[in-house]
Amino acid sequence: MLYLYALTEHPTVLPTGTPLTAESLDGIDAVVGVVGDDKIEPTEQAILEHARVVDEITALNDAVLPARFGRGYADLDSLERAVAERADSLRAALDRVRGCQEFGLRVFSNSDEALSAGGSGREYMLGRLEARQRAERLADELHAPLAAVARTATRSVGATPHLLLSASYLVSRDAVDDFHAALRGLEDAHPELTVACTGPWPPYSFATAEVETE
Repeated sequence: MLYLYALTEHPTVLPTGTPLTAESLDGIDAVVGVVGDDKIEPTEQAILEHARVVDEITALNDAVLPARFGRGYADLDSLERAVAERADSLRAALDRVRGCQEFGLRVFSNSDEALSAGGSGREYMLGRLEARQRAERLADELHAPLAAVARTATRSVGATPHLLLSASYLVSRDAVDDFHAALRGLEDAHPELTVACTGPWPPYSFATAEVETE
């Protein structure tokens, strides 16, 4: 079985010392390995190994669509058919992520204000609405300077009372320093918040190699 790690632009630079191959499918390269099992069990070791290989591929190539864990194909023909069905959208995705890295952001409030309750049911609901509106305004303030230096971004506001903002940013390698500078500015302006940024990562949140298995 062919196990898919990523789709890349041709020609692909492969990590040295690995049994990977790059199969060219109408200008899109599929980076694959050969596995003996029909199903890959999602063990911690297997998931970490998949992520490690994708990281290596991303470090060596300018435009990479990482595959999600467990994408296997019976043979090259089945993989080629799966890529051909989405060739145009995959090429557009490669254009979108070219030269970029992903950064993740979570911003936490250290205040228990959003958890407080009291008064009538109406007062409680109005209080929750006001807290939600404050959280959205603050999330806008935090998100805007980071999104301004990113190629694109996704975000979620107020998933929990303490999690104000969860976001991912697709950042050009040329703009990484500007992104970090904007992040430091937010941390300095809001010492009352806990800001956790992770990355750089392959662009999982923006363009995965979503081709159907058979």
